[in-house]
Amino acid sequence: MSYPAYHPHAVSHTTRGHTTPVTYVLLITVPAIVAVAALRPR
Repeated sequence: MSYPAYHPHAVSHTTRGHTTPVTYVLLITVPAIVAVAALRPR
């Protein structure tokens, strides 16, 4: 049983058209922070 030669892929490829987990986190947290700031009693 033979395996093809292992060539590690460079991680520098861009993720165009794909939403990164960081984007999801920002989409959740930013409106939450804005809502908390708006609802906070002054």
